[in-house]
Amino acid sequence: MRLTQPELELTTGHVSRRRRHGGFTLVETMLASGAVGLFVMVCATAIVFDQVAIRKAKEHALVMDFLTHYAENLKALPYACLIPGQPINSLYNGVDGAPSITIPPATNGWFSIANSSYQTFDPDLIWLANRNPQMLVTLNSNYVAGAGEIDVNLRVDWDAPLDKGGRLEVQMDLLRTSGL
Repeated sequence: MRLTQPELELTTGHVSRRRRHGGFTLVETMLASGAVGLFVMVCATAIVFDQVAIRKAKEHALVMDFLTHYAENLKALPYACLIPGQPINSLYNGVDGAPSITIPPATNGWFSIANSSYQTFDPDLIWLANRNPQMLVTLNSNYVAGAGEIDVNLRVDWDAPLDKGGRLEVQMDLLRTSGL
């Protein structure tokens, strides 16, 4: 009677080299799985960080566009009309259903720009509506040798995407003089 190779190995207790090196051990498998898992976790973290950074940059550009639009309307006003309570433009005076966008009094402090008037003024603000965007307008008047100047400071802040980094802020300054 002739025994086949597997039967011969069972009866003699001898394991061939081919069979002994045919697979991975449990330790090798666990180490490889851990390394792959760590790599996947690092990649996922990098993707989330990148998405947050892209969103912050887009929101920063959106707010800069809004502040530029607001500042250009203030520049177009006659010097004498650059006072708290005045509309920034005759189109935004609140008459006949028009949105009301005025230069706020200094005592108002921060105010919300997540409303229909400001979204009509700059429709892109809809993208910040759920981030509690607020604005602060400060007017400082100075008179030197009979000439007046008004320093306008515009600030907008809002919640960061995914609450990563607290509140974000953009600031713009504008100087108006009575001689120009």
